[in-house]
Amino acid sequence: MLVCIIQCSCLASPVRNQTDNTFHKTTILGHRFAPSDHAALPIARTRVTDLSHIDTYLSSIFTLAEQAMADRYDEREEELSSLLAIFPELNVKDTQTATLDLPISPSAPLLVRFVPQSSETPCNGHGDYAQAACNGVAHIEHDVKLSHLPSLSLQIELPEGYPSECPPTASLSTASDWLPDVRLRELAGEVAKLWEEYGRCQILYSYIDFLQQAAETGFDLDQSADGCLILPTDFEAALVDFDKSTKLALFNAGTYDCGICLEPKKGSACYQLDRCQHVFCKQCLQDFYNNAIKEGDVVAVCCLDPSCGKEQVGHKEKKRPLHPRELLAMDIEEPTVRRYVEMKRKKTLESDKNTVYCPRSWCQHPARSPNYPPIPKNLADYPDTDESDAESVPATKTAVVIDPSDRLAICENEKCQLAFCRTCYKSWHGPYARCHPRDPSELSEEEKASYDYIAEHTSPCPYCNSPTQKTMGCNHMECYQCHTHFCYLCGSWLDAHNPYQHFNKKGNPCYNRLWELEEGDNGQGGAFVGARRWEQMAIDVAREADDAEARRLQVEEGT
Repeated sequence: MLVCIIQCSCLASPVRNQTDNTFHKTTILGHRFAPSDHAALPIARTRVTDLSHIDTYLSSIFTLAEQAMADRYDEREEELSSLLAIFPELNVKDTQTATLDLPISPSAPLLVRFVPQSSETPCNGHGDYAQAACNGVAHIEHDVKLSHLPSLSLQIELPEGYPSECPPTASLSTASDWLPDVRLRELAGEVAKLWEEYGRCQILYSYIDFLQQAAETGFDLDQSADGCLILPTDFEAALVDFDKSTKLALFNAGTYDCGICLEPKKGSACYQLDRCQHVFCKQCLQDFYNNAIKEGDVVAVCCLDPSCGKEQVGHKEKKRPLHPRELLAMDIEEPTVRRYVEMKRKKTLESDKNTVYCPRSWCQHPARSPNYPPIPKNLADYPDTDESDAESVPATKTAVVIDPSDRLAICENEKCQLAFCRTCYKSWHGPYARCHPRDPSELSEEEKASYDYIAEHTSPCPYCNSPTQKTMGCNHMECYQCHTHFCYLCGSWLDAHNPYQHFNKKGNPCYNRLWELEEGDNGQGGAFVGARRWEQMAIDVAREADDAEARRLQVEEGT
């Protein structure tokens, strides 16, 4: 009988004590029990002196072992252990509860519209745009596209009887409460539906996968009637900061090839430009931009990638200047960035024909203009430049047109703040007083000589009207202010890709005149054509008239 039991050891392997002739169970039905488990099997420690009852003994052993194994085996614990291997960040509290934070990074940036809060707008941001419009606040909304949003917190409850008898329960929430409660309840209800669809089995992994796929699509919030997520403006600062910090963390963790020195650098040592996404190391950017600002070449403070700005075929290439906050993010010193902003604003004011300057000789500051607001103390708050023009108005996307009838101008210099008339340049005399444009005779000799020299020795840029003087070389010119290519003789705009076609086209007034005035512009009025020629003719006529008037006066005085 003992031999038979040993041959059936796949089911039970009793071990005989050589001292007291007793059997102690060690492995039953393939499950090994520790000595501490013997309390659950009291018959296993019972002294067996009569081997004729060994069958009854083993039958009891089998029954108690099956009960013990059933008590020790829990499908909930098994599923949570499997999930923990897949999601190490899973927090398992016990065999019934677990929590998991799922990151939200939609494959396409989610459009979020921030609408000012009103007494009738729900505080949890679940209102729609139509309701906000009825409340009179939708006209000042702010649209932002976010690539990263605060995580979705999932809490799972596995009740008794799961998975065969009852489904699990899920509780969802988000940091900052940005996801509408209605959508959270819909997502939480999907766990019971999946449990039924999968035949009442373990479905936690499938449910987490469902939430991850929903997060990739932005929970289909862009498919709503509004086409975006509507939230109060109180949410904007926290969500935008989270998006920026997440992008920065991901960028710093990567490795990139600098577009200038071509060396691989860690993301923490690089900077990615906001608009074009080109990446350069901070050291190269600092060296180039510091030198450009020091030399006054503010137009060069733009993306350094040669291909940047060439996307629009058939249009004039235009690189957008960098915002001061980008320069500060590159660790360029604040005084250098302020100098860049001041020079850039000064150049823009000088290229604007509507700019008027204070008539006080000790001041000469420009007058206040809604198109050019003063530079703030915090350069990060400097208004963004218009996308279409590198030297356009920074305050608003559409320039404010000054009413010609509004003659009042106020000097922007805090130490002056003179109120004067922009027509006669005298102290402000009120809106009803009649005045006339400033008489050229009232100009000082220095001002008059400066104006005459500019008119006789420079050609204006056809794009920004900045005066340009040629000192030597050919007549293909590039404006230092806006980098427009133009002909110095006639002022025509030239194609940057083929500027010499203008001088090789027969019938053109500038045909074969590329190297005319090679020695520079010394006031040779006869060489010019087009607008420059007409301006020179007007100057000559006015000069001849002045000379004739002077001769007439001399004759009258002589008689």
